[in-house]
Amino acid sequence: MIQKMTPELTDQVLSLWLSETAKAHPFIPNAYWAQNFMKVKMQLLPAAETWVEVEQGRLRGFLSLLAGDYIGALFVAAEDQGSGVGSRLMEHAMGLCDQLSLNVYAKNIRAVEFYRRKGFYTEEEVLDKETGEMELTMSWI
Repeated sequence: MIQKMTPELTDQVLSLWLSETAKAHPFIPNAYWAQNFMKVKMQLLPAAETWVEVEQGRLRGFLSLLAGDYIGALFVAAEDQGSGVGSRLMEHAMGLCDQLSLNVYAKNIRAVEFYRRKGFYTEEEVLDKETGEMELTMSWI
């Protein structure tokens, strides 16, 4: 069931973010994600409206909205990938917003294809100066 994140789930969300972001982006050194952990914990997560899917107390996935309609994060636990968790979270966000946007690394093919299946289109491609990787800005209306 999808619900708003409660403070009790913060550690699980952060742990899922750290483990799954490293797996989803093998082209970026793990040290980059570790260096950004505190920024996510202290700035980004508190500023976001985060929705989670929890089953029997276990976090299956989460989606964070920043500034109302920007998807700052969408991650699903490894054992739950392909089970519809990501689709349910995305559909929930689509039900809340008239439009959505996000940035995704071009090399994260699985995510890019997922967003395209959900109706997102690429607006622009820019170089992320911090990682040296190409990022796509994608939108859904």
